[in-house]
Amino acid sequence: MKIGEIAKQSGVSVRTIDYYTTAGLLAFERSEANYRLYPPDVLHTLERIQALKKQRMSIAEIREIICAGDTPETDELIDEVINEFDQLQQKIVRLEEQLKDAPYYAKTQTGKALERKMAAITALLVLLQ
Repeated sequence: MKIGEIAKQSGVSVRTIDYYTTAGLLAFERSEANYRLYPPDVLHTLERIQALKKQRMSIAEIREIICAGDTPETDELIDEVINEFDQLQQKIVRLEEQLKDAPYYAKTQTGKALERKMAAITALLVLLQ
């Protein structure tokens, strides 16, 4: 597939696709006319890049994940973690709305409880590194 086709199908600009290619995130081959030709799975790769960017990962982190090689188990785990994280973000937004009007005491108690939970989150992050 040529870059224009990919841009049209994915909704990602040609300029962004070019940037991802230069950053080593997208593989391509050259045609006889020197056009970049991308493999059919490039649309899936772009979806993964966009999902990882939503998680505020750097290009270097995304490159590491993309270049590690796809396995069904890895893809499934990444999708599961990203979906769970998205659900948690939505829940946090709802809870923030509820806490806006909560009394001071409730906010203080909630803050203390969250501090205790942060230790568990920190331990999980250590495992992921």
